[in-house]
Amino acid sequence: MNIEYGTCPVCNGTGKLPLTDNDKRYSWNKDRTHKECYNCGGQKMYGNGIGQVRLNKNGDPCTHKYTSRTIGRCLTEYRCSECGDRYEIDSGD
Repeated sequence: MNIEYGTCPVCNGTGKLPLTDNDKRYSWNKDRTHKECYNCGGQKMYGNGIGQVRLNKNGDPCTHKYTSRTIGRCLTEYRCSECGDRYEIDSGD
């Protein structure tokens, strides 16, 4: 199966988003101006925004709509209903 990709519509391919006023309140964001894009990779464990996303059912770059399901004691799977992208997060509790 060939998976096609397009430019992320959230960050316009940069892989970065400007910090919001809420983000700026946290000490770990001191001296930072941007964060990883949550649509093209920043939402994944140790992820970095890559500026590319899968195409959705209409053939457009996807703005993901993830649903979650628990697949283990501390393991959650997230799957996009629009393009089928998936990832897992191990909370390590």
